[in-house]
Amino acid sequence: MEKHLLSKSTFIRGSQCLKSLYLNKKRPFLRDRLAPEQLAKFRRGTKLGVVAQNLFPGGVDVRPRSYHQYAKKLLETQEVITSGSHDVIYEAGFQYDRLLVFLDILNKERGNWVGYEVKSALKISDTFLLDAAFQYYVITNTGLALKDFQIIYINKAYKFDGTLKLEELFIKESVLDRILPLQEFIKEKVEEEKATLLLEKSPLIDPGDQCTNPYPCDFIGHCWKKLPKEQWPEISYSGEEFYHFVDDVLKLVSEK
Repeated sequence: MEKHLLSKSTFIRGSQCLKSLYLNKKRPFLRDRLAPEQLAKFRRGTKLGVVAQNLFPGGVDVRPRSYHQYAKKLLETQEVITSGSHDVIYEAGFQYDRLLVFLDILNKERGNWVGYEVKSALKISDTFLLDAAFQYYVITNTGLALKDFQIIYINKAYKFDGTLKLEELFIKESVLDRILPLQEFIKEKVEEEKATLLLEKSPLIDPGDQCTNPYPCDFIGHCWKKLPKEQWPEISYSGEEFYHFVDDVLKLVSEK
């Protein structure tokens, strides 16, 4: 099996900026140090992903612990699907045309597979839809039909009272009708990003709004270095106050 060229995270990176995609692959040593706020957000997302698995109990976890396990976990995913040994798979792995995804939750419902992507945000963004569309593109092109694809996100009205109420914490929303029209765009964008990774030099893209939208890029220090510091973009991070309950919920889940 050939090594993948794009994952869902690098695809989203390339959708934001092709230069960032190139630097991430070819010049990673130029990357800025992650801000503590970004690290906190990543940790929160990982934790809530684990909590969300409890919406679909009894599954098998094929999450790779390192990139060395990618090929092994792709085979494990196919073995579980083919054998029918489990109806729920956490971090199911798929690769098509050198595109790699690990889906948060794959669940068989009334004989049909449904994909679920977990987000620790309070609403569905356009970037989340692009993420879901990319995953749907890869998974279905491997030959696995998906009856539906849903995004699981956080209910902004949720109030933690010390008890475990997963159905109140999470909202499940089908996005299939919004990602199907994006499939041709995904195909075209994939080819553009693959071509970018074959360049001998990074593409000539001037600093701009794409450096912070939708996410702060981790190559700002490199791309803006010739401009005065006062012209550099201001980066603000949403607070983690709303999510203070995450560790308590995770503890309750582990005690079940």
